[in-house]
Amino acid sequence: MSLDHGEVDTPLGTLRCTLRAAKEVSAYFGDYLDAFRKLATFNHDAYVAIVAAGLGKSRKDVEKDVYEAGLPNLTESLSDYVGLLSNGGKPATVDDAGKPNTGEA
Repeated sequence: MSLDHGEVDTPLGTLRCTLRAAKEVSAYFGDYLDAFRKLATFNHDAYVAIVAAGLGKSRKDVEKDVYEAGLPNLTESLSDYVGLLSNGGKPATVDDAGKPNTGEA
């Protein structure tokens, strides 16, 4: 399946970058950096919150699916998703030196 920009395929379905999802993730964690930290420490509740936001479902509706999928199997796709959310649903761009491209000269 071809994904649109702002979508990440996971074992649990396609997570979509929407303003609502961005606000939910930001409110739950306080900032995107903390979302990355919680993913790195395999915090089950963090994985549930991110998947629920991306699928447009409640946390209760996805918690069992997250558990059964296994956190290590979701880490890469959820990290990609949080990165997209933090950039308005678009992939970050970098210049030839590997630095973020801000568009400024």
